Amino acid sequence: MATRRLVRLGAIALATSSLLSGLTLAGAPASARSLKDQIASAHEQLRELNNQAETATEQYNAARIKLTEAQQAATKADAALTSARRRLADSQSTVSEFAAAAYRGGSDRTLLGLITDGTAGKYVAQISAMQAVSTSEARALADVDAAQRVEAAAQATAAAALAKQKAATTAMASSRDRIVAAAAKQKQILNGLIARQAAIIKAAKARAARIAAEREQARLRAAAAATTAAAHSIGGPVGSVLAPVVSGSGGAAVAVQWAYREIGKPYVWAAAGPNSFDCSGLTQYVWGKAGVYLGHYTGDQWNRGTHVSRDQLQPGDLLFFAYNTSEPSTIHHVGIYVGGGMMIEAPYTGAYVRKVPAFRSDYIGAVRP
Repeated sequence: MATRRLVRLGAIALATSSLLSGLTLAGAPASARSLKDQIASAHEQLRELNNQAETATEQYNAARIKLTEAQQAATKADAALTSARRRLADSQSTVSEFAAAAYRGGSDRTLLGLITDGTAGKYVAQISAMQAVSTSEARALADVDAAQRVEAAAQATAAAALAKQKAATTAMASSRDRIVAAAAKQKQILNGLIARQAAIIKAAKARAARIAAEREQARLRAAAAATTAAAHSIGGPVGSVLAPVVSGSGGAAVAVQWAYREIGKPYVWAAAGPNSFDCSGLTQYVWGKAGVYLGHYTGDQWNRGTHVSRDQLQPGDLLFFAYNTSEPSTIHHVGIYVGGGMMIEAPYTGAYVRKVPAFRSDYIGAVRP
């Protein structure tokens, strides 16, 4: 049984060696095979090592039980041998004392004296007793000696089994430790590959986002340049768009005219002109040109004026947009209505002030300053 276990241990060790030698493949360059294939291979190797470790651990557990049994057998054999030796010593002491007492009883008399004084019968009885003691002693000694030899043999057998089981248990523990260490190393390799894959994906996404942003900025710059060129060709100021004639109050007309002038300027967070804007900064700036002060905050502008319905909109009205169109506290954007279903807005970082369709799904309402 122990031999078969050792054979299995050898097989496990060989498998571990093979798997460990294959661990270097997980670090192969991407040109050799894809990172995805490396991760799949590392997963498979880790699964195999975990299975091997579980098997080796259970075999080690079984060996520990066998070792405990062998230790108990050796302890029992040792106790039996000690008991046999004690019985032998007790028997020798008892028989020796008996014999000495028998001899002492006739030590001061001669055989003739014993016969003549009428005690010959007693002497003969003593001799018989001595012979009986000698025979009993010999038998007892023989029995105890035989028992001692049996116990000694049992002890030797138990000791040999114990030594063998200790060796097997140590070998199984060593094999288990090697496999567990290999699995831990493979887990590190796998984690490294997964982290590398995540980093590559993150870098790819960042690059794609950067390229998209650069393209959008280029498109907006081109659009702004085209708008500026058009405005210049019809006599408007450079960097602005000539606004159409705006009907309505003088303040609204002025605000719209200035909104057209800001088209093409960059969005900058917290900016309120004259060279860049965020959404509420733009509306504050253009209405300021009309002599109306608005706070640089969408929540404040929502509460500065008269709320008007969509069918009552006029150029110059402020249009608001919210994450929850039933909750004004979620307003996040504002633009200025310029008529014809269009508005001018400062949209977001990386973009420019632009004229776009006024109504979206997050439209919450309008205010006339």
